[in-house]
Amino acid sequence: MNIQLLRGNILVGRSDSETLQFTLNGKNMLIKTHGLIISIIDFTLSTINTGDSILYLDLSSDPDLFKGPKGDKQSETYRRMKEVTEDCWEGSCPKTNVLWLIYLVDILLMKKSFERTTKHERDLRSLKKRLDKYDSAKEAVLDPFFTDLFIESDPKA
Repeated sequence: MNIQLLRGNILVGRSDSETLQFTLNGKNMLIKTHGLIISIIDFTLSTINTGDSILYLDLSSDPDLFKGPKGDKQSETYRRMKEVTEDCWEGSCPKTNVLWLIYLVDILLMKKSFERTTKHERDLRSLKKRLDKYDSAKEAVLDPFFTDLFIESDPKA
């Protein structure tokens, strides 16, 4: 498999598999891959509830993280995260996942080597506008942009 770093901690690779199975809310889902497999390889910003405690990275301890250049997509994303979390990093804030989806759309729109038609670009820009209204990535994947990707769900789950 030819693996390419899309940006930061996201790997994109080609796959012969036409579908990929995953579980969402205990429901088995099948999604079209269009010949691509995407993997997140760093969960540093994740919050984990072990049942006994909440493990998280307190981003307020690194104020330089929020001082990146104005207009830089990653720096702007960190600043928006700080705003929506009110600089409290311990709790769950699903909206931050949506902010990273917006970031990914921006990267896809900026990346010159990413082949796309004018329609694809229009669709991505439209998705970016709609993403801002979602409060979680779970809500975002139900956006019409993704409808054609889902093949079936397990009705028993």
